[in-house]
Parts: sequence; structure tokens; C-alpha cells
Amino acid sequence: MRCFLRLSVQTATLAAAAFPSLSALAADVDASVIETLQKQIQALTEEVERLKEGPVSAEDAKALLGEDFLKQKGLTIGFYGEAKYRFPEAGNDTFDPHRFVLTPSYQLADWLVFNSELEFEHGGLDEVAGTTGSGSSRSRFDGEIEIEQFYVDILLNPHFNIRSLGIDLVPVGRINKYHEPTVFYSTERPELYREIIPSTWFEPSMGAFGQITETLDYQVMVSTGLEDFISGSTAPGITAGNGMRAARPRYRQADEENLAYTGRIHYHGVPGLDASTSAYATKVRGFNEGESVLILVDVEAAYRVPRTGLELRGEFAYWFINDPQNLIANNNAATSDDVGDHMYGWYVEAAYHLWQHTPESWRQGRGAKMDLVPFIRYTEIVTQAGLAPTSSRLDTGATNKEFLTAGLAWFLSPNFVVKGDWRRNLNGGRAVETSAANQDYFQMGVGVVF
Repeated sequence: MRCFLRLSVQTATLAAAAFPSLSALAADVDASVIETLQKQIQALTEEVERLKEGPVSAEDAKALLGEDFLKQKGLTIGFYGEAKYRFPEAGNDTFDPHRFVLTPSYQLADWLVFNSELEFEHGGLDEVAGTTGSGSSRSRFDGEIEIEQFYVDILLNPHFNIRSLGIDLVPVGRINKYHEPTVFYSTERPELYREIIPSTWFEPSMGAFGQITETLDYQVMVSTGLEDFISGSTAPGITAGNGMRAARPRYRQADEENLAYTGRIHYHGVPGLDASTSAYATKVRGFNEGESVLILVDVEAAYRVPRTGLELRGEFAYWFINDPQNLIANNNAATSDDVGDHMYGWYVEAAYHLWQHTPESWRQGRGAKMDLVPFIRYTEIVTQAGLAPTSSRLDTGATNKEFLTAGLAWFLSPNFVVKGDWRRNLNGGRAVETSAANQDYFQMGVGVVF
């Protein structure tokens, strides 16, 4: 009995001595389990928030009409829009509800995807030009309603797919293909995308696309071509003042005998780099049934320097114009425009993503997916190059011009951006100070994509 009691006492003593260690071990285990559970809950919370916000649309490869987005089953209706308030160097301050765009798509089958884009510009369109519902003689709206995309993708394999007859964007330049307001940092699209690449540039077309390798893909298109001669009008389509902008085809009025051919190669094999090169060729009918051949070559790239906030962008676009003497602008006594044997434009842009350098407390909660991006861009546009000796050079800041644009884009989320920028036409004078396309201004804007 004494032996049993002695053993019990010894056992109790050992247990008492070990209890603090066991308690500490249990506490450590509990802390580890709790920490693991907290991390899992945080990850689940972030995933729920990501799903609520929808796809990240600022990435070009996953833009609204990107392949990954459109392969979702059933009907998908995307949207992007932008509104702006301008303080110009001369004239009235103006508000512009610039774009309201719906992008319905539908997966007809696992290999057939319908895509479309319907755009309302500048607030809408009056039923009768020059009147409103109140009977005023002034038009309330001066906008447009456009079908900018309408086709079916026939998905055969990763290397070759067919884009059906319909309406599609001409695959020249990043901003013409992906022009949602979260893709560029300025309130307006880069100035290159007006006279040189007439964005939004869409044409009746059909084509093909696919991968060459995992990092290299292509797109080819046959479409209606640009127009210099417009049936029923003496106004030229290709001019020094508007470049190629007024030459975009007018669908049922277009001369479908002169087709256009476009090809684009897109490369994304280096971390942070997205680049492409494109070529476009067509023939236009001009003065006295004369014809001119037009060829456009475009090279562009964007590079986000890894592990930094620095982003660099640049683009160069060049038009070859064969037989410019056949263009109407060179033979029309009613206009002083003269077009040479080439046009070109280019820009370089530097931006910096500042938000990653803000205090960590700012990057929690509502600030978790914000970004703050100051940028500066230099652009040169030349629409009168290679002029004939008898031509008139227009140096008013409306033809050959240089722009300096600087501003700030604040992304409250990847799908909503608030912008402000200042633009200066370095060649502009009094002749263009009220021209929306060429004037100096300060402008604010917002853009949304979902």
C-alpha cells in the first residue's frame, strides 16, 4: 500500500511539473491553428470581393471583347463609358457624356461565340436634326448611335479560327483594338488615334485569328477600304486637316470594289512587355476616277518594368500614299488642303504606378486595389509630308503639330478611374484655339468598365 501511495505521489508530482509545459504547448498549437484559420478567412474574403467586382478589364489581354471573357456560357452584357468636363484655352467650358457602350455577347455553342458592340456618343441623337421634343430650334443632342462590332467567332483550334462576315475593329494599334477608358491614362485617347489611326476604326469585314506560339498570336482581316471619293459629295475624304479620319467607309455608300487587307502580329513573351506590329493596304478612288494606293505600317509596345512602378509606352504609324496627285484634296478648288506622299505620327509616354509606394494602411480595405498613375506623353502628327513643289503647307497647328500631355489617373478599382490632364499644342496658334481636336485644355474625366 505504501508502495502504491509512493508511486501515486511521484506520478502526481511529475504531472504537476509537466503541466506548465503541456499548457504552453497547447497554447502554441491553438495560436497556430487560429492564425491558419485567420489566413484562410482572409483569402476567402478577398476571393468573394474579387468575384463581386468582376473581371479586371484594364488588362489588354482580358479586355471586354477578349477571348477569355467571351467564352463564358450564355448571354453576357458588358459595358464601358466615359464622361468629361473641359476647360479650353478659348471658348466655353463644356461637358461631354462622350461614350455609353454596351457589349452583348452570347455563346451559341462551345465553338461559336457571338460578339457585338453598340455605342451611344455625346448623350444621344435627336429624331429630327435641329429640333428637340420641346420644339426648340436648337438640337439638344449632337451624338451618334453606332454598331461598332457585330460578328461570330468560329473557334476551330488554338492556331486557326474564323471571324465571320460582319463589322469588326481594324487590328491596327493597341488603342484601336482595346479602347476602354481604363486602358489609357489620359482623358482622351492618344492624339495619334485621330488623323493617323482614325479610332474608333471599324469596317465591314471577315477574317481569321489564332496562336503561332504561346507568346505570339496573329489576326488577319479583309474589309472595305478607306474612301477619298464620297458619292454625292465634292468634299475630300483624305485631307491634311483630318488625315484619314473622314475617309472611314460609310457602309452601304462605300465602294466595295476596293477592299482592304490587314494583318497583325502580337507578342507577349517577355514579362511586362506587350507589343505588336500591323500593316494595312487598300486602294482609293479619287479625282477624275484616278486611284491612289494607301499602305499603313504600325509598330507599338508597352513595357511595365518588373518590380517597379515604371511603365513605358510608344507607337509609330506611317502612311505611304502612292500617286497623291489623284486625291481630291489636291485637285479641289474649294479646299486649301494638300496631301503629300506620306503621313506619319508617333508618341512616347512614361507613367508611374505610385500606389504601391503609399503607406500600407492606405492599401487595405477600400484601397486594396487602387492605383495612382501620373503620366507624361509627347506626340508628333505630320499630315503634310512629301508635298509637291506647288502644294501649300498649312502651319497653323491643325496639320503638322506636336502635343505635350501630362496628367494623373486615379483607379479607385481596376474598373473605375478618375482622370485629369493638361494638354498643350506646341504648334498651335489663334487659328486652332477653339478647335476641339487641336486646342490647349485642362480636362477632367471618369471612365467605367464592367
